[in-house]
Amino acid sequence: MSSVTRGDALRRVEGEASPCVSPSMEGVLPIRGVDGSTGEALPMGVVPGLRGVGDPYTADVVRWAAMDVPSIMVEEDLTKLREAYMIPEDIELILPEPNERACFPRRGCTALHLNAFVSGMRLPLHPMFRRILRAYDLAPTQVSPNGWSQMVEGMYLWFRHSFGAEMSLHVFQTIYQPRKLPRKKGGLEEVGWYYFCPWGSHKPLVTGCPSSIKQWKESWFWVSGNWQRVYDDPEPDLDAPSVYGIASPLPRCELSGDVVDVLKSIYQADQKTRSYGFLLNRHRCLVELGLMASKAEMDQGRRPRPTLAKLTKQRPKILVPGSA
Repeated sequence: MSSVTRGDALRRVEGEASPCVSPSMEGVLPIRGVDGSTGEALPMGVVPGLRGVGDPYTADVVRWAAMDVPSIMVEEDLTKLREAYMIPEDIELILPEPNERACFPRRGCTALHLNAFVSGMRLPLHPMFRRILRAYDLAPTQVSPNGWSQMVEGMYLWFRHSFGAEMSLHVFQTIYQPRKLPRKKGGLEEVGWYYFCPWGSHKPLVTGCPSSIKQWKESWFWVSGNWQRVYDDPEPDLDAPSVYGIASPLPRCELSGDVVDVLKSIYQADQKTRSYGFLLNRHRCLVELGLMASKAEMDQGRRPRPTLAKLTKQRPKILVPGSA
């Protein structure tokens, strides 16, 4: 297990030599930010005063831990982020004001954190991740970097071992459950951040995630514009939440024999091919999965993201990361 600092993350952004680029999409689909405790639209740049939100499961009063966490990012960080991950210009990256908080989104914006990109997230956001976030009622910054690793690299492992099929939400919710990163302040429980923990005897699909990632909670910014829509999007009406929510486990599902066989194949694979560092250092996995396009595709003016149906129909030859 290793420890990752914010400096490490920024250096990784600076040194990212990605052979891939994110696709540029036309049009802007605005998201209306609302106050999670009242449902009212928030004025631009305004953070409500300190107040709790009701937990529908316990009826106790809780408080978003993110209310104490202003962003520590600067404009230069956003410039480096856009360059490193080749984020299209129709996706706007916005530096938060000192009095803004990720849990109370600016109108038309959603918060993202730097380490989600380090963990493999790319923009525009893949429909599978929007589906997971919506199902658990989680905004993107509520998921820890290791949670993003389980989603992104886990989805790639599934893609590779199933010969090009997409992992379904039913499979994800049967393997994983959301767990709170607890925090107490003055005897009052503060919530809002989560990671994904395997159920029961299940093991995580991705191994060797960092044991500590410093300042990931503070390294956040606003995103606006066309950050949620891929080309020929199979679920154009599906948005990831922008407002913080309280997650609970989803029912586990009975898995078919074919699905169980894919899981066995992943768990029996060489530990190295399932490790966090190995997968993240192989950009090929992001191209194969459709999270990013190859530079050659973009240079040729080709649409970089096939539909999920096309991916499944073609059943392309899956290359083991690191192979020729």
